[in-house]
Amino acid sequence: MKHKLSFFSIFMIVGTMMLCCNNCSKDDSGSSNTGKSYLRVSFSEKMVGNGSGSFEVFISSNAEWTAEPRSKWLSVDRSKGKGDLAVRISFEANDTEKRTGIVRFNADGVNPVEVAVTQSALTFTNPITIGGNIATMPDPYIVRDGDYYYTCKASGNGIAISRSTRLTMINSTTKKWSLPYEGPTKPWNIADLWAPELFHIGDRWYVYYAAGRRGQDGIEGYATQRSGTLRSKTDDPLGEWEDMGMLYTGDNYQPGIKPTIENTEYAIDLTTFELKGQRYAVWSGNEKTNSIQQIRIAKMSNPYTISSSLVEISTPTQSWETMDGRQINEGPAVLINEAKGKLFIVYSCNPSWTKNYRLAWLMLDMNSGDPMNPGDWQKSSNYVFWRCDNTKDPVSGVNGLGHCTFTKSPDGTEDWIVYHAMRYSDGGWGQRYPFVEKFTWNADGTPDFGTGAGWGESLLLPSGETL
Repeated sequence: MKHKLSFFSIFMIVGTMMLCCNNCSKDDSGSSNTGKSYLRVSFSEKMVGNGSGSFEVFISSNAEWTAEPRSKWLSVDRSKGKGDLAVRISFEANDTEKRTGIVRFNADGVNPVEVAVTQSALTFTNPITIGGNIATMPDPYIVRDGDYYYTCKASGNGIAISRSTRLTMINSTTKKWSLPYEGPTKPWNIADLWAPELFHIGDRWYVYYAAGRRGQDGIEGYATQRSGTLRSKTDDPLGEWEDMGMLYTGDNYQPGIKPTIENTEYAIDLTTFELKGQRYAVWSGNEKTNSIQQIRIAKMSNPYTISSSLVEISTPTQSWETMDGRQINEGPAVLINEAKGKLFIVYSCNPSWTKNYRLAWLMLDMNSGDPMNPGDWQKSSNYVFWRCDNTKDPVSGVNGLGHCTFTKSPDGTEDWIVYHAMRYSDGGWGQRYPFVEKFTWNADGTPDFGTGAGWGESLLLPSGETL
């Protein structure tokens, strides 16, 4: 076991180094080619369990540096060095509920940098479990409502839901609705149920999902994927549901139009939000003549009816969006910073089955911006969340991440991101597992997602959550 943990730590450091290098390319302050002294660490915070153990931090510097533990229960395997080196920080067992210590790194001519180590029994590890077991869950969706977290997931040809009092533990789900079978009416939604999302709107619950007709009428690909809506029959998401039909995702809306595969376009990963009394649908789609997946938006007259033509607000044109030669923007998720008056659509780019899967965002000024005006949306200058440990079976790691949603801690004081990560760098669609992680905000009101958590890494429980 010790050997495996050490091996994983090496991969974690390599991945962090890659992230650090990418981040440095955005800002050359303190870079080695300026002649100025610099001192950087691969991360500034680390959560560990109450048992004794160790981890490595990577130091990058062009000067001589020293490492100084500021707490007696912390120690380092090297107290000084020069250049780029790994330092192993060890910690003793803890018999208190929680404690935090500091290891400080100093170098002449630069400000000290610190690594804060928090040790606690109130921790969890990713991936979070489903029914007590580690299991795959692509496109995870968890929403907090009252005292509960509701999980909504695809389950074969249907949609399954469960609830839990804990964000970090998903209870076993129960299938609540299934796709129809092929019959004389030829339903549009008989195969490939993807990415359901659950919303509590008014006194009902709604599920938005994608499905299509692959396997029928000679259809081999996913071009018939469209988005549809379910509505709960009562105010209980664990009760019965009814199918409200396909949503109109075309570019020629007419009042009273009935959505069909012919008058709509490819539409997956649909989500919704309301701004100034107007509800909107946001999804990933492409024209029938190409496979360039864009983020699209339209107005809604109610939670199950789109009432305008689509508008394209993001097309993958940046190098970090097209790393595999595919042009994909998908998995939009809405994140709001009320204090700063900013609304974000956080989306995934690059193919979801590759290690290059990552997150970026679109930002709208909630006070002056028009969601239907593409010019009012500002795209992030680079991707904002990614990790790749480059691990292969049997070594578990985080190798590309994305398709997220957002929620709060049980006491409402913390912001958390829910996403999936691939276990192996060549894992593909079958190796996507649910992760959750706390995030913070930058001074300018943009989200700071930090570095993706490692496979099996200890993290502090959400505020207000108990074991």
